[in-house]
Amino acid sequence: MRPPTPSSHKAAARLSLLVFGLVAVAPAPAEATNTRVFTLGTMNRFIIDDANRWLYPHVITRYGHLFYVELFGTAPSASEPGDDSLRATNDTPGLYDEFGSGGVPGGALTAADFMPVQSRAGAGAIIGLTDDLFMSFHLSDYQNPLVRGFLEGPVATVSAGNPNDFPWLAGQAAVRPVSDANRKIDVFAAYRLLDLVDLGLLFTYGSSSFSYRADATDPNVPVGAAEPDQAARAGDDIGSSEFRFLLSAGTEISPALAIDAAFGLALHTLTYRPNGFTNRLEGGNGLEIQGDARAMIGLTEWWELIPALSIRSVGFSAADLANYTSGLVYNDNGVPTRELANITDVSASAFLFDAGVAAHMRPVDFVDFWGAVGFQAMSMGFRYEHIEPEGGGVVRDDPLETFRRSRAVTALYFRMGLEARVFSWLDFRGGVVKYLRGDSVSRQQTDAQDVANNRDNGDSRDQPFFDYFIGLAAHYEGFFLDLQLDPFFFERGPQFLSGSGGDMFVNASLGYRY
Repeated sequence: MRPPTPSSHKAAARLSLLVFGLVAVAPAPAEATNTRVFTLGTMNRFIIDDANRWLYPHVITRYGHLFYVELFGTAPSASEPGDDSLRATNDTPGLYDEFGSGGVPGGALTAADFMPVQSRAGAGAIIGLTDDLFMSFHLSDYQNPLVRGFLEGPVATVSAGNPNDFPWLAGQAAVRPVSDANRKIDVFAAYRLLDLVDLGLLFTYGSSSFSYRADATDPNVPVGAAEPDQAARAGDDIGSSEFRFLLSAGTEISPALAIDAAFGLALHTLTYRPNGFTNRLEGGNGLEIQGDARAMIGLTEWWELIPALSIRSVGFSAADLANYTSGLVYNDNGVPTRELANITDVSASAFLFDAGVAAHMRPVDFVDFWGAVGFQAMSMGFRYEHIEPEGGGVVRDDPLETFRRSRAVTALYFRMGLEARVFSWLDFRGGVVKYLRGDSVSRQQTDAQDVANNRDNGDSRDQPFFDYFIGLAAHYEGFFLDLQLDPFFFERGPQFLSGSGGDMFVNASLGYRY
């Protein structure tokens, strides 16, 4: 049993006072926050919610006008498992583990239902410009760590040091390291075409950059570790960026059948030109692919069937064109050159396939129940090949050293969610999940210089986990406040009774719909 400890999200506790101060008759729940989705068992793909827009941008046509604030994002929800839950240990690593980008959601529980940007606090709005045209935007300080994580993780694993620690950059106070692509904006647009189909688009842009211009007062930099020669200090251009496009469409074929589908691409780029050297680190770029489809099939007046399919793919590659510790290499004219020796090709990739089906039942007007079952498979891999010269400047055709690591994750999952109107101004929500997860890891290594390092082995293990989530939603007219309760609050109770400190809530979202 976990002892009660103070949460870092004090603001959520203060918001709890609002729950008991809202009294009046209100319309139906706003259905528009990450908190709601998480407390219903993280079933974003199987329910109707504004959070769907990260998978299907066209769904903003259903909301008219909406303003919202995600006070903490999904990070607190993901980091607060219930009592005796093994989710905190058995749901790692996640989809992006091979990129060294810790903190990016992508474990089995959230990989298909949440996009990484949802992990951070953010705010936005949906605006109906006309009866058929809708716009939405989301503002946050989410920083996508994929490029930097790839450089600092896999690349540094096979190199003498971190790419940020090149010897001619070390000690240069003016030089900044490669940083994450900071999210500038997420823009959604949707158009209802002749009441037949809704079309949607999501455009995302994020970047981080640094440029340094040298002058005559800058000291020279070494040409090579074994060389006494020096080269003039030149400029640096360092940065990373992300461009993402997501297209979607939805149509209601009949009152008993609706279909949504989406496909998206994300491009990650790296600019790394230290001291005017354009080819020291080649590549570092990445490509993401996202695909989703679902159908909502009405079987009777009180229940429907919802099959859903999701695919995620991401890949990065780079080439370390020389030993990081050897300094720069110049030709006879003093121009940086591409060294042909000591080249290391590095790549990392991840893939997700998730297929599930849910039943949505509404036995009475004030109760909704969801039950879902599905299969999920993830694969993650990292590879490098190192080439050294045989002698006399002749480069070997075959790699001298190789390393491959792969992880396969399979899971059968069960989810349930309940949403019920308790009072005219208050709703209760609850969700449970059970994952029967298994991981298999394989490693292959060839080292021509030291055969003792050769490996060809692997291991597999069961990593099941269960968890539960509880939430409340207060609403008055168009205002709403969604709250996720700390499951340990029921154990310790209010502080004035038990003397135990701790917040009542771990997450919160609020907004206004009109």
